[in-house]
Order: sequence, then C-alpha cells, then structure tokens
Amino acid sequence: YVSLQVQYIDGTKIESSSNRYTFVWRGSVEKNKAKLETKIQDVLTEIEGQIKQDQSELAKEHCSKNIDSLELKEKVTQLNKHRADLPKPTAKQLKQLEDEHLPRLQKYEQQLETLGTRNSYSKTDPDATFMRMKEDHMKNGQLKPAYNTQISTENQFITHYTIAQKSTDTTTLINHLETFEQTYAQQSKEVVADAGYGSEENYLYLLEREITPYVKFNYFHMEQKRAWKNNPFLQHNLYYNKLFDYILCPNGEKLPNIGSSTKYTTTGFASKIHLYQASNCLKCSLKELCNKAAENRTVSMNHRLVQIKQHIRELLNSERGKYHRSKRPVEVEAVFGQLKSNNKFTRFTLRGLEMVEIEFGLMALAHNLRKLTKNREKSTLNNNFHPKKETDKRKMTNYKSKTRFNCKNF
Repeated sequence: YVSLQVQYIDGTKIESSSNRYTFVWRGSVEKNKAKLETKIQDVLTEIEGQIKQDQSELAKEHCSKNIDSLELKEKVTQLNKHRADLPKPTAKQLKQLEDEHLPRLQKYEQQLETLGTRNSYSKTDPDATFMRMKEDHMKNGQLKPAYNTQISTENQFITHYTIAQKSTDTTTLINHLETFEQTYAQQSKEVVADAGYGSEENYLYLLEREITPYVKFNYFHMEQKRAWKNNPFLQHNLYYNKLFDYILCPNGEKLPNIGSSTKYTTTGFASKIHLYQASNCLKCSLKELCNKAAENRTVSMNHRLVQIKQHIRELLNSERGKYHRSKRPVEVEAVFGQLKSNNKFTRFTLRGLEMVEIEFGLMALAHNLRKLTKNREKSTLNNNFHPKKETDKRKMTNYKSKTRFNCKNF
C-alpha cells in the first residue's frame, strides 16, 4: 500500500491539555523587563552616588542599560560590602534591589528562554504555543494552547509525522522532510502540499534535492480567474524587460531599477528584492486605477521567486500535477477527518513535547492498523465474489441500474 515515493503533506492544530487561561506573551515579558531594567539602573546610579570616591571605585563603573541577572548579582555583592557606609534609605533600596528586582529579572529571563523564537506559551505546558483554532467554542477568535501537527500520507496511511510549536506551516516543511529521510534512509521523489507551504526557501530546498514540488503558492487559484488576468495594473501582470531591467506600466512609462534590498525570514533565509519606481505618476490619468499612494508607484520584485513560481505553475497544471491536486484533499484531509471527527481526537491528554509526540504516534499507529484491516477486508470480499449463475449477474445489473435511476431522480 505504501511506496514512500510520494508524500501528501498537511498540518492541523490539536489543542494541548494545559490550562487555556495561564499564558505568557513575549510582548508583555519584553515590555516589563525593559521597565525593570530602567528602574534597576536608576537605583544603582543613586546607590553608587552615595558611596565615597576614596572608599570604592564602584562610582566609576557603569552598568549597561540591558543588564542581566548575573551582572546585577555581582553588582549587588560588591555594593553589600559598603552597606555600613550607606544611609538607611539607600541601604533599604539595596535590599529591595536584592530581594525584589533581582528575582523578577531572573523570572523574565527564564520566560524569554522558554519562549525561544515563539511569541507565547502556556504556564501549565510550556511547550504548547497559543494558536488560533478552527474549533472556537466562544466564537470570538480565542487563542488556545496547541501543537501544530504535520503528517505525510500515502493511500491514506500516515507515513510520517512531526509536532511543531509554531502555528504557520511554512517553517515546518524542511524539518518534516529531514526527519522523514532520517527515519527511512531515503527521500520521496514527489511532495504534494497546499499553499501554506509555498515559500522561496521551501521551493529551493525541494528543487536542490531533486524532489518534484507540487506545492501551490498563495495566489495560484486567484490568477486563474478572469478578473485577475484582465487587470493590467496588478504587479504580476506588469511587463518586465529582462534585457534592460525595467518594468513597463500600462500607460507606457518605464519603471527603472532604483536599487535592491535583502529581506530575511524568521528562519534567517535571505531573499533579494529589486525595487523599481515610476517618476510621473502624479500627472498620469490612470493613477487612481494604478496606485492610490500619494507618491510615485514603487514595485518590488523577487526575480528568483518569479522564475521558481513559473516552474511550479507548469508542474501544477501538468497532468501529473492535476492528478496530485485532486488527490491531496482525499489523502490528508480524510486522515484528519478520521482522527479528529470520527475518533474525537481534538485535544491531547499528555503534556510536554516529548509526551505529545508519543501520544500522536500511538494515534497514527492505530489509524494505520485500522486502515490496513479495512483494506484487507475489501480485498477478501472482492476475491470471494464470483457469481455462479447468469441470473445472479442479471440481478446485479438490475440492482445497479435501479440504483443509478433512483440517484438521478433524487
């Protein structure tokens, strides 16, 4: 049933078993940490001002604005040696610095370390990230602690899975494929996925490893519509002259290259963006249709990505691409429907990334065994069905015709 030569990949968010209302947000932590560091700096400056120059050289030292807990701890230890020389109000500030500010700073640092590259986590399950779920029982777009589960399927068997801590599917594909190769000591020849995985970084990764990518980009279906094709002002429909490196607007004006910039993704991937700018938009009669900005229109273009998308477009519109596009929803979505709807697996019962991986692995194993049993039952029924008499064949034919007739009338 499984050849491992093709992967139909998709992801779904499954809620964590943690408390939905015990959360930590990166924005709040960074904001409170910055306020605390400013307060600590003010207190240190005031304390050091009270220490006499001939007793200590601490007054000459200055803490960095972004002080960490280790630096603050060393500073407090040095200041404690001169506590007897300090006035009572200043000594009280030093004690507050040691008993209150230092533990709070350590707490914020620990929270940022737990967050890593994420923007949130749950206090009762620090590995879970708050994500927007399809199952919204309060109907208000509430974020819930969850894991982004990625699976590969073939003939509706789960051939591989990974658990991601980020809500976007774009950044999960490379790790998913690498762990697939580590598991099986081979890589699939074809990868089929939806537009959530269509990025320049993912396309390059697949093409460099000679994996045929049947992976949509975000506006693949939109560009098939007549309104998209007939709109000459869309950036994707503007004419580009590769020889002289300029873009031609619908009114015939040339947009020359005014420079380039490098754009980095959250994973550190660099994309080179070329900029083209018009010079006479304010006097153009088509300005309201073309550009609503107060200044001249600027067009940014990633030439490498444009070429890659043209290749992807040809793959997706080929006969093999159409076959995979029609089969992908039947493959992955059916598996998720079986797991989440039929088996009611919409929330993990274990906590922590390691335990969640084990729990989903057991669910995937059970799904594959159930699928294998069902396929074998169908094969047995098909092999054992042999009409012995011509009357049986006529009965079967009449039954099928009646069924078609009834369906058509219905």
